[in-house]
Order: sequence, then structure tokens, then C-alpha cells
Amino acid sequence: MVELKRKTFRDVDWLLVLSPVALTAFGCLGIYSTAPDSDFVTKQIVSLVIGLVIAGVVMCTDYRKIIMTFAPFFYGAVIILLILVLTPLGTEVNGNQAWLRIGGFSLQPSEFAKVATILMLARYLAQSRSGPLSLRDIALMAAIALPPIILIQLENDTGTMLTFGAILGAFYFLGGMRKTFLIAGVIAVVVGLIAVYPHLKEYQKERLMVIWEPEKADPRGYGYQTIQSMIAVGSGGVMGKGIGEGTQGKLGFLPFAYSDFIAAVIAEEMGFLGILLMMLLYVVLIWRLIAVARSARDRAGAMTVMGFVALITFHIACSLGMVVGLLPIMGIPLPLMSYGGTAIMAMFAGVGLALSVRLKRFVN
Repeated sequence: MVELKRKTFRDVDWLLVLSPVALTAFGCLGIYSTAPDSDFVTKQIVSLVIGLVIAGVVMCTDYRKIIMTFAPFFYGAVIILLILVLTPLGTEVNGNQAWLRIGGFSLQPSEFAKVATILMLARYLAQSRSGPLSLRDIALMAAIALPPIILIQLENDTGTMLTFGAILGAFYFLGGMRKTFLIAGVIAVVVGLIAVYPHLKEYQKERLMVIWEPEKADPRGYGYQTIQSMIAVGSGGVMGKGIGEGTQGKLGFLPFAYSDFIAAVIAEEMGFLGILLMMLLYVVLIWRLIAVARSARDRAGAMTVMGFVALITFHIACSLGMVVGLLPIMGIPLPLMSYGGTAIMAMFAGVGLALSVRLKRFVN
């Protein structure tokens, strides 16, 4: 038993463990710089410790049991939590009713819903099949993603809702959707966005206008956050102003800098070199996840890990796109770095699943 434990310890992909830990620690520096008098960093560290425990438990559990046996129950539990959020038990923060208050902590079920949806889609694609996805496959996979999408939209959390669309699209691609269906899907999305635009809320239209016509954006109105974020990024230069020496986030010019705009804080205080280090850590994390997926012994493990790769990549692209003014503000945080305990725990659950896939890669 001792030898088995030692072997397991040696076989752990430590880069896959250390890179998300380093990213979370990196994020704590930015959070502390913008909110030094709050308990945000303490809560983030507690969430990191809980996340590591979750990762360890999941790693020591056979991922096949998690995906094929436990996933439906986890998915059902998460749907119940999402429904509870919409009742008086839910807590509204910044206009989004997306949290449940438990003791002194707030739980955001939508973060666990991402994990549950990835598991269910991987479970579906793990079933014996041949050839590309059929229309029935496409419809059933959409049916898996639709309940959390609807419930999260009712929470007024558009950014998180879009994340589920990205997850579903990634699994369509991974599952082998026909090119004609992919092209038709892209066209349908474009047409749908055009059709939905007139029905968007005024502030949503304004966020889009900042990207389309930045020169006309009101610097004191709807263009404020984007402009302040770009000022923070540009003022950091190569070396940055120094940790704790930034002005945009620390002095409150950039609202919610500790969450949606943490990358702008890093750019201002640590400069281009800080962003380069951050991106290097993300590259290491994604590289190790892809390596685990390639070595997976079955389709279920590979699909699950690649689902997390798609989730992380989408979050990074959207978050960085927001802070430099290439994408409208959508409230999509930077994974592992933005403030949010539930998101940290959900990400480490994904790391634990990847570690389990790696440890079981030689098991018959």
C-alpha cells in the first residue's frame, strides 16, 4: 500500500498542479492591490485550499465512475441549486441573482454547472458510436446544455450563459460534427445575433457600441469601464508601476478590478512582463491538460479533459478581449485569477479529473 502511494505520488503531473496554484497566487497579488482592506484575499486562499482538497479527492477516484455513474446525479443536484438561486434563497450581487448564501460564504452554482455539463456531454460522447454526429446527437447534446443555459439567463448572467454555448460548440467539434452542420451552425448563430440585437437591453447595446465605435463612446457613461481598463493596460508599460502602486484599480477608477478586470491590474502594476508570465502559466496549464487528453485510455477521459481546455481557453480569450477593448464587457472572469471562490473550486475539480485520467492511463 505504501509503495502504491509512493508510485501514485511520483506519477502526478506536478506542472498540472503547480500552474493553477501559481495562477491563483498571482491573482491574489492583484486582488490585494485593488482591495487591501477587504477579506477577499483570505477568502481566495481558503477557496484555493478547498480546491486542492477537491482535486485530491477527485484524483484518487476513478474518473470513469465519476463520468459514467455520478455525473447524472451531480448534474441533477446542480440544476436544483440553479433553481433555488431564483427563489428568495438566492442573493443578488451587482444586478445578477446568481448566488446562494451559505454561512459566511457565497456559492455560485453556475460554476459547478459548467463542470456538470462538461461531464454529461463527455458521458454522452463516450458511448459507442461510429461516424460523425447525427442530427439526433446534436439535439440531445443541446438538450443537456439547455437547462443550465435557461436558468442562468433567468439569473441575468449573460456572460456565464455564453460560456455554456462555447462548451457545447467545443463538444460538437470534438464529437466530429459534419462540416455542413458546423457551417450551418455558424450561420445560425450569426443570424440569431442579428435577430436578437433589437431586443437587447439598452446597456447591452451600449457595450457593443463601445467596440464598434470607440471614438463615440461616452467616457463618463457606457464607455467608462472599457476606457479605464485600456488606460490601466497602457500605463503599465514593460515593467509596470510596481505591485500596489497602480492607480486605476486601487483608487477605484476601474470598478470591479478584482474580478472582471484583474488582467488590467496585472498589466498596470507588473507591465508587459507580468502579462507574459501570466500567459506562460496558462500555456503550461493548457499544454499539460492537452497532454493528459492525448494519453487518455478512453474517449470519456479525453473528452472531459478537452472540455476543460475549451472552457479555460474561452474564459481567457473573452476576459483579455474585454480589458483591451476588443470585446464588449460580458462579466466573464479570468480563470483562477479573478476573485471568486466557487470558480476556483470548480477549476480545481477539473484539474483533479485530469489527474485521475492521467493516473488511470495504463489501466485496462
